[in-house]
Amino acid sequence: MKVTGEAYRPRYQQRFLELVRKIAQFESTVAPLPGIVGDQERVVLVNQLIDSERRNMYFEHMLQRDVAPEMIDPHNLQFDPLKAAIHHWKSGAKDEALWLVFQFVHFGKHPVAGWRFAREVYGRLGKDPIWSWEEISSNTPEFRIWLGENQSELLRKDQRRGFGNHRKYSSLSHESERGTAAVFESYVEWVMGYGSHAALFAAYSHLTSPSEKFEELYHAMDVVIDFGRIAKFDYLMTISRLRFLDIKPGHTYLQKATGPLRGARLLLDGPGSTARAQDLGPELEKFSTIVGVTPDVIEDAICNWQKSPGQFQKFVL
Repeated sequence: MKVTGEAYRPRYQQRFLELVRKIAQFESTVAPLPGIVGDQERVVLVNQLIDSERRNMYFEHMLQRDVAPEMIDPHNLQFDPLKAAIHHWKSGAKDEALWLVFQFVHFGKHPVAGWRFAREVYGRLGKDPIWSWEEISSNTPEFRIWLGENQSELLRKDQRRGFGNHRKYSSLSHESERGTAAVFESYVEWVMGYGSHAALFAAYSHLTSPSEKFEELYHAMDVVIDFGRIAKFDYLMTISRLRFLDIKPGHTYLQKATGPLRGARLLLDGPGSTARAQDLGPELEKFSTIVGVTPDVIEDAICNWQKSPGQFQKFVL
């Protein structure tokens, strides 16, 4: 099959051609893909797959680099919760590392304000002691009080503020049943029910398959308030990408999904389809196997592809 088009960056051209060939193989041996109505839709889909793979490689690059001191310090404007997590993990402070990953997911990165919420909450608005794992796990009720006393400062309007794109409907409230205080309390309760993150994960050590562990932990996280499908998936995928734990998804997680489900329907059933939700998974698994992309890449790529199937757009988390 000859396809007019190219990778969105020249250095990805070889991967682009490989994915085009493998998608054609899926169409010829498994099923047609009605959502690919022309070459342009095919080119955009392939580029979204490449871009999703590239985001995974970003984690690899971070793991290979030293973390600057200012990125570890929440009193510094350069603070980055993910890079701080890598530093703490390598230093042996594994509870702190995983606590930072949780905050990385809960707050997300605002398109303009960046890590402001994560920096100012974790960093206790520039004061000590910061809300480290040791502090939050031993003084959880105090955190709710602190959050209430500092709402006006955290929500001040002289600077941009907000949660990341995946968390834009979340609340920083200390009173809401689904606000940050309740979320933090439920996470601490979940982990401390075992005594530590290490003990929690050890409870699943009898499962030898990384995908089984991912599945069981995914469902175990139902106890964490306001952590739905995306947040649970992002948390577990982040600790997987950072190699903190040997887990990986064995399939896509379309149940209760929005964008990924629309993308799956568009790809497999064609434009305008609203049918089928539960039985799309097996076809996506075949697509994943034949095309040679992991389930997390599939989910991310088709979610972004369905937003603009005829024109490639870069998206951020």
